[in-house]
Amino acid sequence: MLVINMGTLESTSVVVISLLLSLSLSDGSNILNQKLGCLDFSLVMLKAKTLIGSETLQDIFLERIGYLKSPFLFSVDSCNADLNTKVKNAKVLTVAAQIYRSEYNITLQEFETLANKCMKAKSPMIRAHPKYRSIDGRGNNLKNPEWGASDTPFSRYGPHNYEDGVYKIKKSVTGADLPNARLLVRDLLMKAVRSPPPKVTYNMMGLLIILFATHDLHYQVPTTPHCKEADIRCCSKDGQYALPNDLSNSACFPIEISKEDPFYKHENIGCLNVVRSQLGTYSNVAKPGQILNRATAYLDLSLIYGNNDSEMRPIRLYKGGKLRMGKGNLLPVNCNGKYLPSMDRFVVTPIASIWPALFARNHNNLASGLAKLNRRWDDETLFQEARRINIANFQFNLITAKSIEKVFNKVVNESYSDKRNAATFAEFSFTYRGGHYYIPQHMVLRHKNSSETKHLQSDTIGKIDILENDFDAALRGAAQQHVNDEQYADEIINRIGKDSKGYGLDLISLDIQRARDQGIPSFVEIRRKCKLQPEINSFDDFGKIFNKANVDLLKSMYASYEDVDFYVGGLLEAFVSVANPFAGPTFGCIIGENYNNVMGGDIYYFSHPENPHPFTTAQINAVRNYAIPNLFCANSGLKETNKYWSLTPSAMNPTTKCTEFPPMDLSAWKE
Repeated sequence: MLVINMGTLESTSVVVISLLLSLSLSDGSNILNQKLGCLDFSLVMLKAKTLIGSETLQDIFLERIGYLKSPFLFSVDSCNADLNTKVKNAKVLTVAAQIYRSEYNITLQEFETLANKCMKAKSPMIRAHPKYRSIDGRGNNLKNPEWGASDTPFSRYGPHNYEDGVYKIKKSVTGADLPNARLLVRDLLMKAVRSPPPKVTYNMMGLLIILFATHDLHYQVPTTPHCKEADIRCCSKDGQYALPNDLSNSACFPIEISKEDPFYKHENIGCLNVVRSQLGTYSNVAKPGQILNRATAYLDLSLIYGNNDSEMRPIRLYKGGKLRMGKGNLLPVNCNGKYLPSMDRFVVTPIASIWPALFARNHNNLASGLAKLNRRWDDETLFQEARRINIANFQFNLITAKSIEKVFNKVVNESYSDKRNAATFAEFSFTYRGGHYYIPQHMVLRHKNSSETKHLQSDTIGKIDILENDFDAALRGAAQQHVNDEQYADEIINRIGKDSKGYGLDLISLDIQRARDQGIPSFVEIRRKCKLQPEINSFDDFGKIFNKANVDLLKSMYASYEDVDFYVGGLLEAFVSVANPFAGPTFGCIIGENYNNVMGGDIYYFSHPENPHPFTTAQINAVRNYAIPNLFCANSGLKETNKYWSLTPSAMNPTTKCTEFPPMDLSAWKE
């Protein structure tokens, strides 16, 4: 009864609003040929709010009658009132843009111009830089205080790739649906030819730092239910089929599975649950159809410190400038022993928590060293200085020490400019999702006596105690285990978050579906934007960068060469090089441009002279002398480590005693 009544009310409201709109445009002229008015804009915004209100009531009704499921691995808190308001505002703006597009043929750019004129919103004024960077990234750029801040939209390297130019899922250029994501994995990526692996092989630490860095810069979250510890359900309870539209949440975007699927058919699974990403917007600029980034866009270790004050405060010990560490001295926790919400993505996948643990430990070791040097420093000074140096260690070893250059053949060396927006590209996260290919079947622990323990990756999910109980064994194992260079591990394409029968999610299919959800441009479109040669203007042109077998696979799956997903094309490029480098030139273009923004748009970057509280020359030299092998040795019980930390041990890469890699020299910070 509630739904019927509200539906009637909604229909009446829409009719009234539509009538008002028609009256406001009663001269019959095309809206493109007349001055766009703010009255029209207000009415369309009201219509959008009404539509969303009705849709929200329907979604809540479905939740109440059980159209929810147990939380997935990477579920997030859905009871943040301030964030929910921002997400709702972003959705209203997006629906309004769609109304203008469909009813009045107004482009997205024209709508943004109109919205900015009529909304007259202002961002908070920040007149001066504080000594230390803010926890949420706000105020890094005084002219544009929200650039790079948490809970603001991703930027984009290329244009929106939506069917309506705003938010509707893209179709093929032929008008048909794009190829099914699971079929692309099964019938293209699993069958694609790979080049032989290189003689010099990256280890898991080399791969994991890439995944760690990208998660420090982006945190995408799906639309969530209304304050419930559950996820939106888009498939039937038994997983056999996708729910029909009238019983489906408006955010549903499931992957349908063929009855002939060689893995899922045995359990009659015909649907994988996927929910569309949350939308985001700025306070002062209209940006419809943009995806929310809950992380800061700076290399600031927000994974371990949090992305806002409410996350950081509970994990501080407020004594000696230290973080409160949990079991095994592994990661920061609150007073109840709970890990940071931003770290949930990593805590559920223990192998990914090795790098965060190293930097969390590094913070406390830095705080202890600073306290011995400067006995008059209070807790706040010790904490902020340790955090500042820890971030500098991260920035140096990832960018200045040329790790990005070595792994991706991309030079990153930018001076500061307040005209550069550091906001993370939406495309960037998908370049690093390509790293999922290199994850091996097992997580390997290597113990002091050189014995090994192997765990299937899917068996480690949710078992952070593996690291809590023996962190050193996990670090040794990752430093000596080479990345996967063959077919995708079964663990990644079938068993992520598996149930009691061993059936889980296909992570690669999810990556493809997520890119479509977020309107990522096609592979060919991004190559053009990057001005890469050779140009791709036909399927046959793919033969200039891929082998013939893989080109034939593309032809068999896609109706047009223009349709090839950015993620799929980028992976095929990676298969040509197989970890030498980790990504081909198209992914590499996005990676390089994004890190140039990260470095060039961050006034607090450790080596920038514009830094409001710049490091001295002696301090910069101390940072440069503290390389990753030093980080390993200072923050673990290891007695030796690889000379070249990102490569597997070999005659050319012998293990070296930790006495060669001392703790950081903090004497330049003595006052």
